[in-house]
Order: sequence, then structure tokens, then C-alpha cells
Amino acid sequence: MAQNPHKNIIGIVGGMGPVAGVDLASKIISQTIAIRDQDHLPFVLHSFPSEIGDRTEYILRSKAGGESSSPDDHSNPGLAIARVLMKLEEAGATVAGMACNSAHAPVIFNRIVSELQANNCKIQLLHMVREVGWHIIYNLSGVRKVGIVGTTGTRASGLYGMLGELGLEVLDVTDDEQSVLQSAIYDPEWGIKATPDGASPESVRILAETCQSLRQRGAEAVVFGCTEFPLAWREPEIEGLPLIDSSLVLARALVRAGDPERLRPWG
Repeated sequence: MAQNPHKNIIGIVGGMGPVAGVDLASKIISQTIAIRDQDHLPFVLHSFPSEIGDRTEYILRSKAGGESSSPDDHSNPGLAIARVLMKLEEAGATVAGMACNSAHAPVIFNRIVSELQANNCKIQLLHMVREVGWHIIYNLSGVRKVGIVGTTGTRASGLYGMLGELGLEVLDVTDDEQSVLQSAIYDPEWGIKATPDGASPESVRILAETCQSLRQRGAEAVVFGCTEFPLAWREPEIEGLPLIDSSLVLARALVRAGDPERLRPWG
């Protein structure tokens, strides 16, 4: 491999889903200060969707059977994700991110970390949800009540509860709302995963109505805690309600880690 003039090469764990990985790569480019091709940061996108099991299915199964990250559990998607990260390191990546919120659930993320440590992999894996929390604190200083819309797996894992450590109050959707949100992702005819650009009218309607419901319960901003929701709703707000794109936040964090001088100003 030719010597890279940049200090860091960015690695992207894609395929969760495939469009979300490409979207993260696109956002890395859009958030980089550049006037020519050569000014952009190098990145490696690994997108082999069939290699990584469904994160929500695993989280729900582990909750039903007693949450576990046993080394004997070979169905944990964290194993496959760790292998991808090691391949990214072999390709030269020094810092990486995963284009999937559910993959950060402790039962998966902790397994990734333990596998990387066991294999002496030194790649720096950023944590999307922590980055979202810091983004809210530093860029949305007036926001304290945050609504979360994500997959059923993300909700079941309590992943975004860690925002409470930063003094933020997290508002989850109801059981009924979560069921509808899940269909916006997985419906075989009009769900985000099943449509070419992820933006069917039905999924857009569901997102808008869910966010409005959270606002009525006090949310001052809503986090798109699924990297596929921004594929359906591409605007930064809904009728004045700020929307926080977790994929965009991660992209900016990866640019910052790659070369902070190349990061575009926020806003």
C-alpha cells in the first residue's frame, strides 16, 4: 500500500443496512473541508451484509433468554463486526465507526470490544450514542428532554439511557408507537429497507407522527436512533422540532478523529 499522507484512515462497518453504510460515507465527505479530490480524507467501507446477523433479532432473543455476552455464544453479531473491524485495520484504518445504532447495544458492543482486545486489534472504535450525547451538550445547549426513535432492539437494550449520565432526560416511544416504527423499517412492501431510497410516503408519515407525539410529551429534540430513519426524513427538523441525525453526528466525529482541521463548522 502506498504511504498515506493523512495521519488516520477511517474505517466504516457497513451492511447494517447497506444504504446506511453508504450514507455514512457520504456524510463523511460532506462534512470535510475540501476544494479538490485530494483534500478528502481516506476511508474504507466494508459492506458484506450477509456476514452480520440482524442486531434487533439478537437483542430481543438475548433479552428473552437472559442477556448474555458469553464467549460460547457464536450467534452474537459482535463477533462478525469484530472480524470486519480487524479487516479494516489490516486495510490501514486507524479509527472506525458502525453505521448502526443497535450494534452499540451493550450485549453486542461489549462483545466487539472483548474480541478486539483478544486479537490485539488497536483500531479506535467510536461509540455513536456517546457522540450523540456530546453533540447535544455542546451544540444544543438548551435541550434537556430528548425523544428517541429507533429500532425495537435499540429501545429494548436501553442504549440511549446513557444520555442520562450527561444530565439529559430521555423520552422513549410507547409500545404501540414502537411497533409502528418497526414496520417503517421492516415492512416488506414500503419499509425503509425494502424501498430503493428509503423514503416511502408511509414511513415518512410514521416518523412525522411519532416525533410530534414525543414533542407533545415534552421532547425538545428527537434523536433518530436508527441510521436508516434519516434516509426517509432528510430535513433537520419537523415543524421547528430539532432532529438529531445519529449518522451525521458519527460522520463528524470520524472526520474530527481523522483530521480535525478538515471538519466543517457545525450548522
